[in-house]
Amino acid sequence: MPAPLRGVLKPPARRIVRRSRLLRGAPPPPGPTFVQQATGSSGAASTTLSAVFGVAPTSGNLLVLLMAGDKNTGAMTLAGWTITYELLSTSVSLYLAWKVSDGTETTVSPSWATSSAAGNMAWVGEYSDIAAGTWTLLQSASSITDETAVATKATGTTAATSADGIGIAAAAVDSNTSVTTVDPWGSSYAIRHSSTGGGGRGAVFVAEKLEPASMAATSTFTFTGTADQTSAAIGVWAKVVGGAPPARAPALTSQYGGYY
Repeated sequence: MPAPLRGVLKPPARRIVRRSRLLRGAPPPPGPTFVQQATGSSGAASTTLSAVFGVAPTSGNLLVLLMAGDKNTGAMTLAGWTITYELLSTSVSLYLAWKVSDGTETTVSPSWATSSAAGNMAWVGEYSDIAAGTWTLLQSASSITDETAVATKATGTTAATSADGIGIAAAAVDSNTSVTTVDPWGSSYAIRHSSTGGGGRGAVFVAEKLEPASMAATSTFTFTGTADQTSAAIGVWAKVVGGAPPARAPALTSQYGGYY
């Protein structure tokens, strides 16, 4: 009698397992972002000017003012703003000020103590950031003219920053008419504002770059035309929480799949 048939065992089905390591949380904020700018200039024997935005700034955004004055135009007055630099010389003056917008600064009107010989020029920029925290000037540096006529000027170098931020560099040239063209700024700073011609008034030039944390910020302004007295400065701003950098949400780090 034949032996009974034994059951046929089927191999187990292969199961595909996908695993991922995902640190949960929203995407990280993109960092400071340019919103809009306003410029203004004055004529000879002036003590004030106005820069007018196309629309009112958004409350809570960062506002930065940079102004060049022809000759030593003395102390600047601008209520509600923090004045970081007044680089005053016999040839050209450079001012840097900033504030957190309250939404009312459609017109920004700085004044200065000593009449400008041929006029001043100002630039005001607005920046936003969706990260939590308070706008803070992390680091700044400057380099005042030594009264030598030059066609290139370094901003100075900041100390290392504690957070990612927006670096804004500026240069002030004694006479706007000296500048024919502006060359690319150093350290990959992108031109935000330039002016050529314009007679003998002081001229301000602005460039910007997103600066990573733990880096020292610096740039160099270079122009073609007639060498002239030039001062420069740089600052890095970011939103911080309680004196610390803003929390950056984690993101997907890796993913893998396989069989078992």
